[in-house]
Amino acid sequence: MAEPLALAQVPGVHSASGTVDRETVLRTTTSRTARIVLAALGWAVAALFLASFVIFFALHTLPGDPAVIIGGLDATDAQIEAIRAEHGWDRPLIIQYLSWLGAALTGDFGTSPFSSLSVTHELLTKLQVTVPLALMSLSLAVIFALLIGVYAAARSTTLAGRLVSWLSQLGIAVPTFIVGMLLVMYLATPLHLPSTGFPREGWGDPGAALRSLILPAITLAIPQTAGLVRYVRSAVLEQLGQDYVRTARAQGMSRRRALLTQALRNAWLPLLAVIALDAAALLMGTVVVEQVFALPGIGHHLVASVSTRDIVTVQGFLMVLSGAVILLMMLSNVASRLLDPRVRLR
Repeated sequence: MAEPLALAQVPGVHSASGTVDRETVLRTTTSRTARIVLAALGWAVAALFLASFVIFFALHTLPGDPAVIIGGLDATDAQIEAIRAEHGWDRPLIIQYLSWLGAALTGDFGTSPFSSLSVTHELLTKLQVTVPLALMSLSLAVIFALLIGVYAAARSTTLAGRLVSWLSQLGIAVPTFIVGMLLVMYLATPLHLPSTGFPREGWGDPGAALRSLILPAITLAIPQTAGLVRYVRSAVLEQLGQDYVRTARAQGMSRRRALLTQALRNAWLPLLAVIALDAAALLMGTVVVEQVFALPGIGHHLVASVSTRDIVTVQGFLMVLSGAVILLMMLSNVASRLLDPRVRLR
């Protein structure tokens, strides 16, 4: 039978004998977990409402009247007023906002006045390109960043380790669109990969769809990998300098085993937030990459909607992107606090 936890391990919870009661520990841990999750949910909801307010009013106060664009140069004042009334743009902004927010909470982001298509339907269609692209890029970035970052940490005092650090700085500095163009120039033809576009049948042909995302995914992954390598290297080096690693080494553990079984395992916690931030950045970074590779994703459609002043589509897409970023931040915060015993037992 496992020994009861010592009193010092869970402050403030103990039995009459001076040791922690297992049921009490479970109740206390569950209560703390619930508080952490509820606090994160409260923050996420507040941030989402604030984002919706900023997005809506920022777009509706920009210069340019979509009613004039829809009506055209020959439209009369009466026709323009009729267009405003048809779309509800003649109402006070706060009323428009509350009406839009109420519909958005049910998943209805309205209908584009330019294409007459449901924004929600368009969004779901574009997500079929953007989400796989972001997931492929993030997977590549995390895998290669771990391999390269651990290698750089293990050889931090050698020329190879310093070279990795220098190359990671270069990878961060090079603009994404330049990386994309270089990959198209030097890899598309030799590897027989499509340089632009996405199959018309979409994921009906999975092989063709995946092939069309390879170069864009690599383009997005390169700067993300470069940034993550620096964090992995720093986090692993920090753990290698901790007392528990020194103790393990003094007891005969090899440096390689200490690095892989001790330092790397404990370096994951500070990296969680960084990976979540990178995932959020990837969603935003798809705007440039989808333009370079002519992919029909959220970023490509968002740029087209901005150019036509389609505020209904723009605010719907921005709201979903903001929600995704807020969700990633919330999950990162909850995971970090629940997995870190120093926070969990606080």
